[in-house]
Amino acid sequence: MRIKTNPEQLAKAFATLEHNDSFQEINAILKQGGQPHDMVKAMAMYPPLLEAMETLGDAVYPGGSLPRELKELIILQSSINNSCQFCTNSHIDIARSLGISDDPVEMLQDKDNLKPEYACAIDYLNTIFEGSNQIPDSMFDKLREYFTEPEIVELTFLIGYINMLNWFNNALQVEYRGELSGD
Repeated sequence: MRIKTNPEQLAKAFATLEHNDSFQEINAILKQGGQPHDMVKAMAMYPPLLEAMETLGDAVYPGGSLPRELKELIILQSSINNSCQFCTNSHIDIARSLGISDDPVEMLQDKDNLKPEYACAIDYLNTIFEGSNQIPDSMFDKLREYFTEPEIVELTFLIGYINMLNWFNNALQVEYRGELSGD
């Protein structure tokens, strides 16, 4: 990781996470005496980010109205698109622990076997990734076959949110070392 962490500041920041659902996996690790992963360590160096993550978490991840399985696939595809080592590998482990798939990457590659609404959401994500200013109206017509207007807004925000986290982790060279693998 490109930044140095301060143990005292980390301890103080982690104490605020106990009731933060956005960090439920990290809370479980901390309660067992384990260490948090680098993304949380980086964010803890500026504690208002942890607070913001809680609010965003309530709205879109892990909270929100879209199914958790879809969220994990969106996060994973975005992370693959952005070559984010941390998010790709951590969300493979999260998807496995939630019972979504033993191989969630393969699941994404086999769009014919995805639920149609999931395939549509992945197509939307990839269209945004290719050019967010060139999304055809036909894409929104297709989205409306499966999602309500509020769900389209939530989906769009989730896509932007995970892209921001991918860039944050990539820029700071945040590394995933299997902390969420359950091993």
